[in-house]
Amino acid sequence: MDKHAGASSRPADAYDSFPCRVRWQTIGRVRLRTCIQSVPLFARPFRSVRNHPALHSTLLLLALAAPARAADPLSVEDRLRALEAKVGALEQENAALRQQLAAPAAAATPAPAPSDRNAAAAISPVVVVPNGHENRLALGGYTQMQAEFGDTGDARFAGTGDRIYARRSRIWVTGNFAEHFDFKVEGIYDANTNGVVTGARMQANEISISWVRYPAANIRLGQLKPAFSLELLSAETNGVIIERTIGSERIGDGRQIGAEVTGALFNQRVNYIVFVGNGNGSNTSANDNNKFLQSARVDVVVHDSPAAGRLVVGADAIHSTDTALSKIGPGFDAVPGGAVDDLFTGTRDGWALDATWHFGLFDLTTEMLRMRYRPVDSIPAASFLGDSWHATAAYFIVPTRLQAAVRREHYDPNTAVTGNSTENWWVGLNYYLKGSDLKFMVDYVFGRPAGLPNDHGRFFTRFQMIY
Repeated sequence: MDKHAGASSRPADAYDSFPCRVRWQTIGRVRLRTCIQSVPLFARPFRSVRNHPALHSTLLLLALAAPARAADPLSVEDRLRALEAKVGALEQENAALRQQLAAPAAAATPAPAPSDRNAAAAISPVVVVPNGHENRLALGGYTQMQAEFGDTGDARFAGTGDRIYARRSRIWVTGNFAEHFDFKVEGIYDANTNGVVTGARMQANEISISWVRYPAANIRLGQLKPAFSLELLSAETNGVIIERTIGSERIGDGRQIGAEVTGALFNQRVNYIVFVGNGNGSNTSANDNNKFLQSARVDVVVHDSPAAGRLVVGADAIHSTDTALSKIGPGFDAVPGGAVDDLFTGTRDGWALDATWHFGLFDLTTEMLRMRYRPVDSIPAASFLGDSWHATAAYFIVPTRLQAAVRREHYDPNTAVTGNSTENWWVGLNYYLKGSDLKFMVDYVFGRPAGLPNDHGRFFTRFQMIY
């Protein structure tokens, strides 16, 4: 019986009678069986067709490719053109991404019309590219444009008249590193005062480098706020009244070069700040003497529940030895005779107490400050007290949108002198277009400011944008 019988239905031919040496060959994914036979001379032309491996491979590939070509109507030229088009589109997209990374395109892209929402949605977000090895880099800021009309209001606005001005305009850069360090650099682009000033210029506001490895003890170095007065420590953008109280600004201190340790303990129910600084104001590299201002603050969450709201109480302390420090209000005079220069040389010791209650749509904040002054020249006295207190309440008439606010404030620069205190009321409405990011405020102040007629009222408006 033929050895191929039963294994294949192929009919036998003349070559089956010749000896065959089998050889297997793999081409791509196809494994070929080749039979090499010794045939007579007259049969060699047929052997060259039957046993040539390259010819077998070519015939097999042609047979496999024929159905594919029949199913795919595209020619090789059409495929090449389609591939070139895809490569060109990828190159254009890559070039656009490189341009965004090298120079953010938002500055060069004109803003769409307010009605063109599709165009607004198509604008790519701004890309801030780190120049160092930080994990994150963010750019932000805010602007508060303000208009004021009417009488003086209190001593801070004496001589200002009706006006429109940039109350605050700040731009900052923040970032952090994987090694638990972060930083902030903030610049001022406004007058940085509610008084009258000309020649406003850009200057540093808050600069800090922080180590934040442990929440219980963060270390910060830079130009920072001292740990005194909750009102001064709170962000200017979160206030429910346009201006801070006159007492906190006159008794407290502004930013200055120093170092502090801050932390949160017991599941953030206890927070503290300990600060040491030069004591002579911001944007100076010198200390007014060889001693440092020292301040500390602690606040405790006394109660926090949906039924009764959240109650936080805090306490502050401060000590400083100053030389020719500008302090307006009490009547300091470093050079007797002539106009009062409001320069203080001596020691200061103060304390503060505050409480904040948030319950649903209602907020109440109160704070009391007291400072003991001991000027070396005993002007206006060898030792005297200055104090201040306020109570501020706010309620959302329309949740998250319309808020009414009222504040009662008191400031006495020297409790030993009568008739020099300020007793004022502030009333206002706040409209939140997009939280505090877009906020419009309207306030009116009236009462009994020192040295001015009673009810010497002033009208304030402000539009705030955080970006």
